[in-house]
Amino acid sequence: MKFTVIYKILVIVVFSLSAASASVADIDFAQAFDHDYLNNIEDSTDEAQLLEEEAQDFSSLFDDLSDDDFMGIDTTYAWSNHRINSGRFDYRTLGPQDTIKIALVDSAQKRVYTHPFSNYVTSRFGQRRYLWHHGTDVKLNTGDTVRCAMDGIVRVIQFDRRGYGNVVVVRHHNGLETLYGHLYRVKVEVNQAIKSGDMVGLGGNTGRSTGAHLHFEFRYFGEPFNPEYIINFQSYTLKSDTLVLTRNNFEYLTAIRQTVYHTVRRGDTLGAIARRYGTTVNALCRMNGIRPRTTLSLGRRLVVRTGKHIERELTLQVTDQVMDAGQSTGGGGDSEQLILNSE
Repeated sequence: MKFTVIYKILVIVVFSLSAASASVADIDFAQAFDHDYLNNIEDSTDEAQLLEEEAQDFSSLFDDLSDDDFMGIDTTYAWSNHRINSGRFDYRTLGPQDTIKIALVDSAQKRVYTHPFSNYVTSRFGQRRYLWHHGTDVKLNTGDTVRCAMDGIVRVIQFDRRGYGNVVVVRHHNGLETLYGHLYRVKVEVNQAIKSGDMVGLGGNTGRSTGAHLHFEFRYFGEPFNPEYIINFQSYTLKSDTLVLTRNNFEYLTAIRQTVYHTVRRGDTLGAIARRYGTTVNALCRMNGIRPRTTLSLGRRLVVRTGKHIERELTLQVTDQVMDAGQSTGGGGDSEQLILNSE
């Protein structure tokens, strides 16, 4: 059985690499992939059992798939059915002239795009005060049908009470993934092959949310980029049949992963500081070597965010003050902040 699993994985690796080479030029992605999340896994019986189960699921997935349309999907890179953020590529390996070209619409490959839900945008990709919103929010009513943007395979289904609520992540061709958050009900299963336009679930208001809406993300090998770069959310269509990515699409990550400090002022408490920067008291204590009951002296500089901390956080909450400040442009805004590549 183990030999069979290993053999199938090797075959898929070779196929995926050959498919990717036709779309990505002049980039050494062998040096770009970051698998540090695997090095942080504890050597425990439970974790070993989890990895073995994922390998069996992985093998069963390709035993069941007979449609050649799905065989170009890369299921070798950071494939996990249990982690929303399972890995990332290092965008810093992209040179100034490097481009990544991915065909989103291709009649020969029978690839088409379907807008997940057609309505107005309530909150855009970008900075929210001290935090960063990694997707585009689209207004909907609870129970509205949310559809898959492109052909793919369902990689993760989870309930994330601190952020996404009921969330589905779909892996597509050439390293792309889409994420659908705050669903009322999920209508797909893990490892299910899904076509563009198929139902993902019913829209809702689950998780950290101030109203019914769809939180929609586009990712390339684990790193989100602005969906509005390729999608016209007014006409509900693609701006181009081919997605062209450069380092500029990911430069925002440099800023948000820098160490951030806060200088203690009169009236500050750890709880208030944590809420302001979208983190937790425990995280502040770990980063600064203090305890929850530590007295904060005026003028003391506290680390509130570091690159290491950011990569390990699951979610950060955007405070009500941020939402009240008009960060959302309509009813039903997203009140979670995704921090990348946590386990």
